[in-house]
Amino acid sequence: YRIDGNHITLQGRRYCFFKSQEIKGKVKRLTIKRDRCGDIWFVVLTDWNDAQKIPMTGKAAGYDFGLKTFLTRHDGTKVEMPLFFKKNMKKLAKAQKELARKVKGSNHRRKARLAVARLHRRIANQRNDWQWKVARSIIKEYDIICIEDLNMEGMKRLWGRKVSDYGFANFVAKLSYLAEKNGKEVRKVDRWLASSQTCHKCGYRNPDTKNLKVREWECPHCGAHHDRDENASKNILLAGTSASWRGSGKTKNSIEGLVA
Repeated sequence: YRIDGNHITLQGRRYCFFKSQEIKGKVKRLTIKRDRCGDIWFVVLTDWNDAQKIPMTGKAAGYDFGLKTFLTRHDGTKVEMPLFFKKNMKKLAKAQKELARKVKGSNHRRKARLAVARLHRRIANQRNDWQWKVARSIIKEYDIICIEDLNMEGMKRLWGRKVSDYGFANFVAKLSYLAEKNGKEVRKVDRWLASSQTCHKCGYRNPDTKNLKVREWECPHCGAHHDRDENASKNILLAGTSASWRGSGKTKNSIEGLVA
């Protein structure tokens, strides 16, 4: 192959493409992909590396993932995520209805199928963009990020579409990738840690808080008043930064497929 400006020559054929940024350094690998919309993507890997590492801050944070709020930090700060799929449900339903009306094998059906595929791609791009921005803001502020090692497949079976719309597993992969790249650390604490049920001040475990409808509770032992998610994030921070933590260090997740 040969790249000349925004043209590429492959096997004797010349293609014009939209170049999102200048290609710097020596090209090591060229990957060609076709997505469900029929668009072709040229992914160029080079040896260029001028990225500056995010400076260390010496701070640690605990985050709790929830169904009511996407993330709750140990200091009570809440990160609300726009539910991109939910916001586009009416548009998607309309597009799918149009697709169902078309005759199979017709050109109109092909166009309707592409319209549905493009809408799905737009939703995925919105979610990915938002997640990258939040992950980067967390990495900028903290050196150690403590989260729960959740069973996402099990949560999807229980709560379905909302868990999928959050895309928490993909968010953790992005967070872990940025942490490793910048010499920081994502620590996953045991998923069986009763973070929501345990008072972070005295350690009393309240079994009545198993019910997800209980959003606030008062510890009968020390009298402390707790917000469910904030209390959980504080326990996650304590577990992740304790001397007895036996994690494997940086959580290495594959980032392949997350960058489009």
